[in-house]
Amino acid sequence: MTNSKLPINKVIFLGILFLAAFIERVIFDLGPNVELITMALILSSFYFGKKESFWLTFAIIATSDAILGNSNIFLFTWSGFLIPALFASSLIKKLITNHKSQITKKIFDAFSLTAFGLSSNIFFYFWTNFGVWLIGNLYPHTSYGLLMSYINAIPFLRYQLTSTLIFVPLGLILTEIAIYLLKNYQARIRVSLVK
Repeated sequence: MTNSKLPINKVIFLGILFLAAFIERVIFDLGPNVELITMALILSSFYFGKKESFWLTFAIIATSDAILGNSNIFLFTWSGFLIPALFASSLIKKLITNHKSQITKKIFDAFSLTAFGLSSNIFFYFWTNFGVWLIGNLYPHTSYGLLMSYINAIPFLRYQLTSTLIFVPLGLILTEIAIYLLKNYQARIRVSLVK
Protein backbone atom coordinates (compact mmCIF):
# COMPACT_ATOMS: atom_id res chain seq x y z
CA MET A 1 0.00 0.00 0.00
CA THR A 2 1.73 3.11 -1.10
CA ASN A 3 1.20 5.46 1.79
CA SER A 4 1.94 9.07 0.88
CA LYS A 5 1.09 10.11 4.45
CA LEU A 6 3.84 7.92 5.91
CA PRO A 7 5.66 10.43 8.13
CA ILE A 8 8.98 8.69 7.85
CA ASN A 9 11.42 9.40 5.08
CA LYS A 10 11.33 6.65 2.45
CA VAL A 11 15.11 6.49 2.14
CA ILE A 12 15.57 6.14 5.90
CA PHE A 13 12.92 3.41 6.15
CA LEU A 14 14.30 1.46 3.19
CA GLY A 15 17.81 1.95 4.57
CA ILE A 16 16.80 0.46 7.92
CA LEU A 17 15.20 -2.53 6.19
CA PHE A 18 18.30 -2.97 4.03
CA LEU A 19 20.66 -2.82 7.01
CA ALA A 20 18.58 -5.21 9.11
CA ALA A 21 18.47 -7.87 6.37
CA PHE A 22 22.07 -7.30 5.23
CA ILE A 23 23.56 -7.39 8.73
CA GLU A 24 21.60 -10.52 9.66
CA ARG A 25 22.82 -12.22 6.52
CA VAL A 26 26.46 -11.13 6.62
CA ILE A 27 27.35 -10.51 10.27
CA PHE A 28 24.79 -11.99 12.68
CA ASP A 29 23.60 -15.06 10.79
CA LEU A 30 20.75 -16.46 12.88
CA GLY A 31 20.90 -19.88 11.23
CA PRO A 32 20.18 -21.69 7.99
CA ASN A 33 17.31 -20.04 6.12
CA VAL A 34 16.53 -17.74 9.04
CA GLU A 35 16.42 -14.46 7.18
CA LEU A 36 15.05 -10.93 7.18
CA ILE A 37 14.83 -10.54 3.40
CA THR A 38 11.20 -11.66 3.41
CA MET A 39 10.36 -9.08 6.09
CA ALA A 40 12.07 -6.32 4.09
CA LEU A 41 10.29 -7.43 0.90
CA ILE A 42 6.86 -7.47 2.58
CA LEU A 43 7.19 -4.19 4.50
CA SER A 44 8.60 -2.25 1.54
CA SER A 45 5.75 -3.59 -0.64
CA PHE A 46 3.15 -2.69 1.97
CA TYR A 47 4.34 0.84 2.69
CA PHE A 48 5.64 1.83 -0.75
CA GLY A 49 5.16 -0.48 -3.72
CA LYS A 50 6.54 -2.91 -6.25
CA LYS A 51 9.48 -0.84 -7.46
CA GLU A 52 10.84 -0.17 -3.99
CA SER A 53 10.34 -3.78 -2.92
CA PHE A 54 12.08 -5.19 -5.99
CA TRP A 55 15.10 -2.89 -5.81
CA LEU A 56 15.48 -3.23 -2.05
CA THR A 57 15.37 -7.02 -2.31
CA PHE A 58 17.83 -6.95 -5.20
CA ALA A 59 20.22 -4.67 -3.26
CA ILE A 60 20.12 -6.94 -0.20
CA ILE A 61 20.91 -10.15 -2.06
CA ALA A 62 23.41 -8.60 -4.48
CA THR A 63 25.49 -6.87 -1.81
CA SER A 64 25.36 -9.70 0.70
CA ASP A 65 26.20 -12.29 -1.98
CA ALA A 66 29.11 -10.12 -3.10
CA ILE A 67 30.55 -10.69 0.38
CA LEU A 68 29.30 -14.21 1.13
CA GLY A 69 29.42 -15.66 -2.37
CA ASN A 70 26.81 -17.94 -3.84
CA SER A 71 26.53 -21.21 -5.69
CA ASN A 72 25.65 -22.22 -9.22
CA ILE A 73 21.94 -21.98 -8.32
CA PHE A 74 22.14 -18.27 -7.53
CA LEU A 75 19.68 -17.45 -10.34
CA PHE A 76 17.10 -19.61 -8.59
CA THR A 77 17.95 -18.13 -5.19
CA TRP A 78 17.79 -14.54 -6.38
CA SER A 79 14.62 -15.04 -8.42
CA GLY A 80 13.13 -16.94 -5.47
CA PHE A 81 13.06 -13.59 -3.66
CA LEU A 82 12.69 -11.21 -6.61
CA ILE A 83 9.61 -12.84 -8.16
CA PRO A 84 7.57 -12.42 -4.94
CA ALA A 85 8.90 -8.85 -4.69
CA LEU A 86 7.38 -8.11 -8.11
CA PHE A 87 3.95 -9.40 -7.13
CA ALA A 88 3.81 -8.56 -3.43
CA SER A 89 2.42 -5.05 -3.73
CA SER A 90 -0.54 -5.92 -5.96
CA LEU A 91 -1.36 -9.11 -4.02
CA ILE A 92 -1.12 -7.32 -0.68
CA LYS A 93 -3.54 -4.67 -1.96
CA LYS A 94 -6.04 -7.46 -2.67
CA LEU A 95 -5.57 -8.97 0.80
CA ILE A 96 -5.86 -5.70 2.71
CA THR A 97 -9.40 -4.50 3.28
CA ASN A 98 -10.84 -1.47 4.98
CA HIS A 99 -12.15 -1.96 8.49
CA LYS A 100 -14.04 0.57 10.54
CA SER A 101 -11.87 -0.20 13.55
CA GLN A 102 -8.20 0.74 13.24
CA ILE A 103 -7.28 -2.04 15.68
CA THR A 104 -9.10 -4.65 13.57
CA LYS A 105 -7.42 -3.30 10.44
CA LYS A 106 -3.94 -3.47 12.00
CA ILE A 107 -4.51 -7.05 13.18
CA PHE A 108 -5.86 -8.10 9.78
CA ASP A 109 -2.93 -6.35 8.06
CA ALA A 110 -0.47 -8.28 10.24
CA PHE A 111 -2.14 -11.60 9.42
CA SER A 112 -2.34 -10.78 5.70
CA LEU A 113 1.28 -9.68 5.43
CA THR A 114 2.47 -12.71 7.36
CA ALA A 115 0.37 -15.00 5.15
CA PHE A 116 1.91 -13.48 2.04
CA GLY A 117 5.37 -13.88 3.58
CA LEU A 118 4.69 -17.55 4.25
CA SER A 119 3.44 -18.09 0.70
CA SER A 120 6.63 -16.38 -0.56
CA ASN A 121 8.67 -18.82 1.54
CA ILE A 122 6.82 -21.79 0.06
CA PHE A 123 7.45 -20.48 -3.47
CA PHE A 124 11.14 -20.01 -2.57
CA TYR A 125 11.32 -23.58 -1.24
CA PHE A 126 9.81 -25.19 -4.36
CA TRP A 127 11.68 -22.95 -6.82
CA THR A 128 15.16 -23.14 -5.28
CA ASN A 129 15.01 -26.87 -4.60
CA PHE A 130 13.93 -27.41 -8.18
CA GLY A 131 17.09 -25.46 -9.09
CA VAL A 132 19.21 -27.65 -6.79
CA TRP A 133 17.82 -30.73 -8.54
CA LEU A 134 18.09 -29.27 -12.06
CA ILE A 135 21.55 -27.71 -11.94
CA GLY A 136 23.27 -29.37 -9.01
CA ASN A 137 24.74 -32.83 -8.80
CA LEU A 138 23.35 -33.78 -5.39
CA TYR A 139 20.35 -35.64 -6.77
CA PRO A 140 19.75 -37.83 -9.82
CA HIS A 141 17.74 -36.16 -12.57
CA THR A 142 14.72 -38.34 -11.98
CA SER A 143 11.37 -37.75 -10.30
CA TYR A 144 12.76 -39.59 -7.27
CA GLY A 145 15.75 -37.22 -7.19
CA LEU A 146 13.43 -34.21 -7.32
CA LEU A 147 11.31 -35.65 -4.52
CA MET A 148 14.43 -36.23 -2.40
CA SER A 149 15.53 -32.66 -3.04
CA TYR A 150 12.25 -31.44 -1.59
CA ILE A 151 12.22 -33.88 1.32
CA ASN A 152 15.80 -33.10 2.37
CA ALA A 153 15.07 -29.36 2.33
CA ILE A 154 12.10 -29.51 4.70
CA PRO A 155 14.19 -28.47 7.75
CA PHE A 156 15.34 -25.35 5.87
CA LEU A 157 11.74 -24.54 4.95
CA ARG A 158 10.77 -24.88 8.60
CA TYR A 159 13.45 -22.36 9.64
CA GLN A 160 12.41 -19.91 6.95
CA LEU A 161 8.71 -20.17 7.82
CA THR A 162 9.51 -19.68 11.50
CA SER A 163 11.58 -16.58 10.79
CA THR A 164 8.76 -15.13 8.69
CA LEU A 165 6.19 -15.87 11.42
CA ILE A 166 8.37 -13.93 13.87
CA PHE A 167 9.93 -11.13 11.86
CA VAL A 168 7.11 -9.96 9.56
CA PRO A 169 4.67 -9.20 12.43
CA LEU A 170 7.51 -7.85 14.59
CA GLY A 171 8.70 -5.59 11.77
CA LEU A 172 5.15 -4.35 11.18
CA ILE A 173 4.59 -3.66 14.89
CA LEU A 174 7.89 -1.78 15.24
CA THR A 175 7.17 0.25 12.11
CA GLU A 176 3.67 1.17 13.28
CA ILE A 177 5.04 2.19 16.71
CA ALA A 178 7.68 4.35 15.01
CA ILE A 179 5.01 5.96 12.79
CA TYR A 180 2.76 6.62 15.79
CA LEU A 181 5.60 8.18 17.80
CA LEU A 182 6.75 10.26 14.84
CA LYS A 183 3.22 11.56 14.16
CA ASN A 184 2.82 12.54 17.82
CA TYR A 185 6.20 14.26 17.81
CA GLN A 186 5.36 16.17 14.62
CA ALA A 187 1.98 17.19 16.08
CA ARG A 188 3.65 18.51 19.23
CA ILE A 189 6.16 20.45 17.13
CA ARG A 190 3.32 22.00 15.07
CA VAL A 191 1.43 22.97 18.24
CA SER A 192 4.53 24.54 19.78
CA LEU A 193 5.19 26.52 16.59
CA VAL A 194 1.64 27.90 16.60
CA LYS A 195 1.94 29.14 20.20
